[in-house]
Amino acid sequence: MVAERPIVRVAPPFGAIVLGQPSVARLAVHRGELPEHLFRRLLGAYLGGAREFVVREQPRITPGTREVVRTFCRRTRQPEIVWDEFGVLRLKDLAYDSPVPLAQRLSRMGRIVIEFHREAVESWAHLPLGDDRYWEQRDDEIDREAWYVQRLAALRLGLDGFGISLLGPWTVARSLERIADHATVIGEAGRRLCELPNGNGPVTSLRQFHGQAMAHLEGVLRTPDDATANDLLDLGEALLASGRALSDRLLPAVGGGTMPPATAAAVARILESIGRTIAYAQDIAQVALDRAIPVTFPDAAAGDTLPARAR
Repeated sequence: MVAERPIVRVAPPFGAIVLGQPSVARLAVHRGELPEHLFRRLLGAYLGGAREFVVREQPRITPGTREVVRTFCRRTRQPEIVWDEFGVLRLKDLAYDSPVPLAQRLSRMGRIVIEFHREAVESWAHLPLGDDRYWEQRDDEIDREAWYVQRLAALRLGLDGFGISLLGPWTVARSLERIADHATVIGEAGRRLCELPNGNGPVTSLRQFHGQAMAHLEGVLRTPDDATANDLLDLGEALLASGRALSDRLLPAVGGGTMPPATAAAVARILESIGRTIAYAQDIAQVALDRAIPVTFPDAAAGDTLPARAR
């Protein structure tokens, strides 16, 4: 059986699509290959813009491989199994593109991620949810959208040839996907915080720090110009420094016996996830800054510069 949530790290797919060539990903399953590895290879091909996926295994497709493929279909959009015989599984993407602009998809995705984070922090005040997989399932929904946006960016790269204009949306989607992962950590680790007193204690400090991170992320997602992007990058650096100071203040309490070790570990995980959230928001702010500055190339004949799209 495939692990329900494999750790996925896939290199950017730019350059993976070649106009005029059929985009078919052919994957041979290696003997003893871990399910997570096959899932990552399928996802890499999906993000790279493959239209079809051919999975081969000899002498036959095993139940484990079939389960990986089904998980891949469930956690992404569009691919469906159209052939399953003679040691070959063929999947096909039945919907090639989306009429919804990438900017609109990213805006909606940003709102969903922020709501997810706030829901995770609000859960600290309640008993744990009955479904232990709740946070993972919520994160799956965001992964699906993020991977789809990255895939659309890769597909459109192959059509227009101007990769620089699509690198930004791909990076934003990837960063939002990672930010959602940290909402899952915050929700799961928050169960331990019930052992801490309310009021002016660690929980209040964590809520305030998380609120500042969310305000930073909201600002980043609606950055109108390069000056604002620069200001937000400065703010992000200040928040990261504030997080380090907060960690130095909160975590020594475990040594004094005022915080159980397991609770201290949960506080440390939450602090780290808020910090990583800020760092990924910094990546998005840098995309906004890059987008605001026109890219030029030297003209060898004239000795001046031309806009990138004019070349």
